Amino acid sequence: MDKIMNTAVRSLLFAMGACLLVWALMPNWRTVALGLLLGLAASFMNAFLLRRRVEMITLKAAGGTSRRMGMGLGSRIAMVLLVAMVAYRFPEDFSMPAALIGCMVMPFILLVAAYIHNRNKL
Repeated sequence: MDKIMNTAVRSLLFAMGACLLVWALMPNWRTVALGLLLGLAASFMNAFLLRRRVEMITLKAAGGTSRRMGMGLGSRIAMVLLVAMVAYRFPEDFSMPAALIGCMVMPFILLVAAYIHNRNKL
């Protein structure tokens, strides 16, 4: 799991760097690049929240503690709502569609990274 997450994080950081390059070199695309960068940052944070939650559930299953816990869906939805509110509040700086698309990128990157790692094991 750590190797898959590290590969996905590297890919996401590369995409964020590409957004910064677009922001710096193409003035007409700045709102799209910043919106996508904002969404990618939220997607990055949501992936780490989900990873932490999965680790907690794994520890709970192995140790058998009785403490109740959810899946953390509320915090991840709140992160996406925060991104949408920022993009709505500052439309001259952030593109709303690009920000929302950026929020959904990390699960697909994780899926591709997991496929690549598991393909090499078969």
